[in-house]
Amino acid sequence: MADNKPAVLGGTAIKPKERHGWEAVRYILHNPETGEYLTRTPKSWALIFIFYVIYYSCLAAFWAAMLMIFFTTLPEGQPKWIGAESLIGTTPGVGLKPEQTDARIDSSMIQFNYEKEEDGDVIAGWGGWAQRSTEFLSKYDDDRQTGHKACSAGDGATDTQACKFDKPLLGPCASGNHGYDEGKPCIFLKLNRIFGVTNTPLDPANLPEDLPENLKSHIQNAENNDQVWVDCHGEYPGDIEALGEIEYFPYTRGFPNYFFPFKKQDGYVGPLVAVRFPDLKKDGRLLHVECRAWAQNIGYDKRDRIGISHFELQVFSDALAKEVKS
Repeated sequence: MADNKPAVLGGTAIKPKERHGWEAVRYILHNPETGEYLTRTPKSWALIFIFYVIYYSCLAAFWAAMLMIFFTTLPEGQPKWIGAESLIGTTPGVGLKPEQTDARIDSSMIQFNYEKEEDGDVIAGWGGWAQRSTEFLSKYDDDRQTGHKACSAGDGATDTQACKFDKPLLGPCASGNHGYDEGKPCIFLKLNRIFGVTNTPLDPANLPEDLPENLKSHIQNAENNDQVWVDCHGEYPGDIEALGEIEYFPYTRGFPNYFFPFKKQDGYVGPLVAVRFPDLKKDGRLLHVECRAWAQNIGYDKRDRIGISHFELQVFSDALAKEVKS
């Protein structure tokens, strides 16, 4: 009797030949039966190579076109958004120098042994702080400001020429060991750069109610009120009592506005205010200090550290440093 079974449709799968070991590797690299290299024929490799060349060329051309369109929206040599229109706004940060070592970059504590230059096991010596202060101030040497102009009130920086800052104005903080070996450390304050921002000074006839009395008296007797004023003070009553009278250099106690605005002038350096603390060789107590910049355009927020620089100050004698170690 004839076999009338219908043919099985789709029965075209053929079990591949099993290969093992080096034979399997060799057939992946080159299969002589199909002419494939690494599982593809030369024609297949050529087609996929051409596809990706075209694909990535189009992608790169699209990206370059979008970048060129973006650049056409930017003004030459300056940010697109300046001042109040920018995300930074018109409040510059108050920078503090010298900086910490890399190992303690996240710390706001200025802590050192004024009787020992080298670092101890726990407490740093004064040498590192003095060295970092000297390195920072070196950019204010005369030979680093050769193209700068001597500015004054009414004759300030231009779009292409920056003002020269006279380092001797920093008084005793400008040289030597900057007071660290005497227990009378100097710290240096500056305003962080914001392109195109000119600070608006306080009106001497209408000063803020929360302005410290000593600064208020200083402003009312100042020869040039076109400045951003600086005030440093202890954060708590105990800190205020322990700090005593703080000295400022230059005596003007401010950042003259003729240094601003910053417009990427060649070799631009901002003005400094050196703050020297009185003799702190007493008992090694930890002091909390806040330095605030005062101007109409500079805001203030203690929580977010806007318009201020906050740090802790602790000066040890050799005997107290040994007690900490023990």
